[in-house]
Amino acid sequence: MFFILIGIVVIALILYMSVILYQRHFVTQIKQLEERKGDLMALPIPERLTKLRSLHLTGESLDTFKRWEKQYNELTNHNFATVEGYLFDAETANTKYQFLQVNRVLKQLRAYLTETDQDLVDVQDALENLLANEADTRQQIQRLREKYQQLRKRLLTKSFSFGPALDQLEATLGRLEVDFDRANELTTAGDHLGAKAILQQLITETDQLENRMERIPKRYNELANEFPEQLAEIAEIDQRMRTEHYNFVDEQITIKQQQLEDQSDKSLSLMSQLDIEAVEANNAEIAHGIDQLYDQLEAEMMAKKTVDQQMPTVLTFAEHAKEQNRELLLELDHLNQSYALTHDELTTTKDLSNQISEQTALLTGFQKQIGAHEAVYSAIAEELVAIETRLTKIEEQQQTIHDQVADLHDGEKVANDNLRQFELELRNTKRSVEKLNLPGLRQSYLDFFFVVSDEIKALDNSLNQIKINLDEIAKQLILVQEDLDELKQKTNDLVDSALMTEQLLQYANRYRLDFPEIQVACVETQAIFNDDYDYQRALDTLATALEKVDPGAYTKIEKTYFQQKEV
Repeated sequence: MFFILIGIVVIALILYMSVILYQRHFVTQIKQLEERKGDLMALPIPERLTKLRSLHLTGESLDTFKRWEKQYNELTNHNFATVEGYLFDAETANTKYQFLQVNRVLKQLRAYLTETDQDLVDVQDALENLLANEADTRQQIQRLREKYQQLRKRLLTKSFSFGPALDQLEATLGRLEVDFDRANELTTAGDHLGAKAILQQLITETDQLENRMERIPKRYNELANEFPEQLAEIAEIDQRMRTEHYNFVDEQITIKQQQLEDQSDKSLSLMSQLDIEAVEANNAEIAHGIDQLYDQLEAEMMAKKTVDQQMPTVLTFAEHAKEQNRELLLELDHLNQSYALTHDELTTTKDLSNQISEQTALLTGFQKQIGAHEAVYSAIAEELVAIETRLTKIEEQQQTIHDQVADLHDGEKVANDNLRQFELELRNTKRSVEKLNLPGLRQSYLDFFFVVSDEIKALDNSLNQIKINLDEIAKQLILVQEDLDELKQKTNDLVDSALMTEQLLQYANRYRLDFPEIQVACVETQAIFNDDYDYQRALDTLATALEKVDPGAYTKIEKTYFQQKEV
């Protein structure tokens, strides 16, 4: 029983301590929230309101101030009272140990304080923006007015550099002055937001004015000084060149000068309207047109120097081509008496003569134009380059033709040398057969021999013509060479077959008594040899029979024969 009482006492103490701890925990939280409320009430918003009231705001600025002042008053009158109510409820519940109630109230209070905190920050930021706008607006107006005064001073001291744009620039300054006065009035009256709206417009217009005043003097200097001086110089050069008998492909230089002067007037008109972008674009076109006129005049002067230097050279070139063509024609006429010119050399050379005459006629025409002071040197200089190119091609063709006919004599000599060689080889071939004293020759061999002989005679006849065609002779040379080589091969085969047949007959004598088939083969071989003149078949017939009784005999005899032949 005692221990039970002890346990109850311990539990009661634990519960009591827990209650005390919870109560103290919530007391701490309530104090923290009271401090947070105090921090919010300590925000310097009243000072901001007092300062803004002293500025005597008007217009939009005053409306904005009143709106935020009203919101602040609502926050202080309602929100802080509500916070105080939450704190009282929490303290009361905590005193009564209603901890769940305390926790719920504190949770609601925290959320409400967070919301109030944000609302107060919004009010404070808005009031600070009003104060900043007031100071910033005054500073910006002051800086902008200083810039405005600098622009006005520049316009007054350098009015000569703005040309026809001066009136509009002064008018712009006048409008800016009115806007400055209006901005000052609003600022003085306390309507800083209204002044700021005008200030933004002033900044844009002042920057635009400054930009124009930076760009106009350079463009006006072009129109008032540079372009007129350049056009006057072009007119002077043009007149002097015409006095010196220059002519132009485009005879509208004076018209172009007038067009450029008209464009200058257009730029001045655009400048008076402050359309600087259009002025700059138009001036760029004028500058480009002036550059083109300078280029045209300079090109004609440079062309005259080129013509003076190149005309004698091209005339000499044409004369050289003409003389070279004359010599080539003489050479071709001479060669044409002895050789058939099969590549239209004469026709081509006569055509080249006509081409040279055309180039010479052009050069003569240019000389007449220069003499009559009618020459357009740029056109002549360009044509001289073309003439020189054409003459170069003509001389290249002349050289090609010369190279084609230069070897005609050598070609004839080579053909005659080959003819003599063919005749010698044919005689040697005939002798190599005759000295064998063969019983006869097959008709096919004789026919081919006479074909080759006739080809050689035809070649000899072609070379003995009054006017020879070396192209045809070249074809004949190839044909004769091929057929003669074939005849020599046939002859070698015939001689080899005949001589080896005779050697085989002598070798076969040792077997004729013992081998009747050898006797038969020998008789057959002699018949083929003496009657048919088919020496290769005679050789094959006897060789076949011998191989049966004496294998390898034919190979041994053949080897010995060719070894002796090579010696």
